[in-house]
Amino acid sequence: MRRVITCLVSIFAILCILNCSVEKLTQNAKINPGQECVVLVHGYLRSSNHLSHLRNFLIQKGFYVVSIDYPSTTLNIQEIVGSYFSSQILDHCQNQTIHFVTHSLGGVIVRYYLKTNQIKNLGRVLMLAPPNQGSEIADFLSQFNLLNSFLGPILVQIKTDNSSFVHSLGLPKFEFAIISGDYTLDPISSFIIPGIDDGRVSISNTNLENRKDFLLVKRSHNFIMDAPEVQEAIFTYIKFGRFK
Repeated sequence: MRRVITCLVSIFAILCILNCSVEKLTQNAKINPGQECVVLVHGYLRSSNHLSHLRNFLIQKGFYVVSIDYPSTTLNIQEIVGSYFSSQILDHCQNQTIHFVTHSLGGVIVRYYLKTNQIKNLGRVLMLAPPNQGSEIADFLSQFNLLNSFLGPILVQIKTDNSSFVHSLGLPKFEFAIISGDYTLDPISSFIIPGIDDGRVSISNTNLENRKDFLLVKRSHNFIMDAPEVQEAIFTYIKFGRFK
């Protein structure tokens, strides 16, 4: 018993040391003059914590980072933008250059936000694995009434049919780029999705014809934002308007 207790204490001590050694990156309460602002927008069924590693990376690169948190299963996209976007972005970013980095559904939300709101100091927009032309998984799940009630009104907004919300947005009128993945950890979803996919959305459905640049990486949908090569590509695009 003593040996077991000693082993547990040792494990706890190691975990504590590892946790304490992780750099806790912070930023000033207010954006500095001349500092550029990056707004992070998470995806469906997620929270801003899902982009925490990317947030720390961008803070380390000198950006002021604003993380938008929104409920994805109770409101539709229009209601999310009306309730969670303008005040947070303008209050935090003030008059500095504003970039957007989004994951999954976040890309569609930002497309709607920028279609209905003008930002005079808009910088660049980068979308990670966005369902720009809808999601085949949404097509499948929306067939079931119980799932529609549980997953909320956004589910039908991101269907692939031409009458869905995503197809009403038209092509963006701002500079943007897309990073997509071609690796899946979900064989069931990939069976439903035609073509090459990342486990949630097909590569073809992430794309829009007027994007400034496009990058394909061997990463899955849920973890694409944590890949070192993806984070470096995000930084390069924000700074130079291209991935290479």
